[in-house]
Amino acid sequence: MDQIVLITEAHHPWGRALVREFAQKGWRVMACSPVSVEMFQDAFDTDRIHIFTMDMRSRESVQQAVERIQEQTSRVDLLVCGTLSSQGKESAGIANMSADLVLEDYQANALGPIRVIEACLPLMDHGLRRIALLSDVQGSLGLGLSGAGTGYAMSKAALHMAYTMLHGDLGRKGFTFRLFEPGPEPETEVSAEAAAAYFTGSREDEERMVMLDWRGQEVPL
Repeated sequence: MDQIVLITEAHHPWGRALVREFAQKGWRVMACSPVSVEMFQDAFDTDRIHIFTMDMRSRESVQQAVERIQEQTSRVDLLVCGTLSSQGKESAGIANMSADLVLEDYQANALGPIRVIEACLPLMDHGLRRIALLSDVQGSLGLGLSGAGTGYAMSKAALHMAYTMLHGDLGRKGFTFRLFEPGPEPETEVSAEAAAAYFTGSREDEERMVMLDWRGQEVPL
């Protein structure tokens, strides 16, 4: 039986690379994106990939996408939630913080994955029950990095708290989790290969919350 992965933000270069990586490994891929399908469907040339419109910032869009996905499959084994954000639009530092951009980042980076997970849970009951979230070292409270856009860093830190709470709530139901920081754009293909291996592999310490980067190094939450 084919294994099924749902990947959000599949129009980004890293997302496209991850979609191709899973398709090449024999998975059926539900590739989701907020942009029009016509804008990036030429990147995929295999019948193992199904493309859906999904804007994680909208509960209605997420629900509609999951309903269409249910027409293709009765389960999802692995859910990979990417993020879209305003990183690069905002100056660093609290004094320069834009409330509008902070809200935009929270909608995309913190609340978006929660909306998708909530909508997909019924599809995941009979599968692998694994959820992977993409994050950024700039959201690490343990490192306390400077120079990041304030809203972006705050939203990623909030995602880490959501990850912690999901780990506690859904872990008791047999769900396992992966938190991952993709590599820089020149390393997209290598990073996607590393991510796929990490997302599908087993761990002896599933009860421990861990974030890995694309080189396999552990990053403090």
